[in-house]
Amino acid sequence: MKSKIKFQDTRNNDQTNSQLVIAPWLLVIIWLLSLGNWSFAITGEEIINKVDANMTFKTARSESKMVIHVDQEVREKTMVSYDRGTDTGYAEFLSPARDKGVKYLKIKDNMWMYLPSVDKIIKISGAMLRQSMMGSDFSYEDALESTKLLEKYTATLISEEVVPLTFRQGEKTVTKQRLCYVVDLTAKVKDVTYFRRVVYVDKELFVPAREDLFAMSGKKLKEMAMGDIKRFGARYYPMYMMMSNLLRANSKTEMYITKAEFDIPVDPKVFTQGNLTK
Repeated sequence: MKSKIKFQDTRNNDQTNSQLVIAPWLLVIIWLLSLGNWSFAITGEEIINKVDANMTFKTARSESKMVIHVDQEVREKTMVSYDRGTDTGYAEFLSPARDKGVKYLKIKDNMWMYLPSVDKIIKISGAMLRQSMMGSDFSYEDALESTKLLEKYTATLISEEVVPLTFRQGEKTVTKQRLCYVVDLTAKVKDVTYFRRVVYVDKELFVPAREDLFAMSGKKLKEMAMGDIKRFGARYYPMYMMMSNLLRANSKTEMYITKAEFDIPVDPKVFTQGNLTK
């Protein structure tokens, strides 16, 4: 009986000692898990502010090629565009022949389109804003959106993830695996094109590498990728963008910026309706 009692006491003591050793580790793990986003040295808002500072400019001029893929069909269009700040822009299509002379003017939340075939300016509003722009995966609403996301969204840093991103090296582009912040943007106002956005931001350069766009229902509507990162002074800017509208089967639109100039003099008359009919 004595030996049994001693054996039982020893086992209980071992269990007690084991619990004393394990418990602090459990507490540390629970504490680390409870930190959540507090473990990050930067907030979602700070990240998006850095993106805005990198991606916005006083003025810009660019030349671009739009490549639209629908099933097996590929259509190419070229254009020149001017921008002033985040809410004023002008674009003119140069080719193909059927689109030559089509122009767009954006001033804040208003957009006008000039059709040379009928010599007419059309105000784009209401349901038209959700339609495809020039047959692409971009809608008119996409073109109207301001890059200052914090005015309409609450930003939360949720994780970090490695994402492929392309960079310009001379005349070539190379793909590199880049560590990105994953930021969840949730609408805080009603007047938004996408209720929720998940943005993957390069951790070093603060350039978006990818973005997933969602409806209020939670359904993913579009996917956007950026790349061909080029340095302009202290600024890094993507010269390539791809938009895929998931509501259209086998469809994507690629945008290649072939030339870009930032913070240059631009005649204010460019951003007028009178310039549309010239």
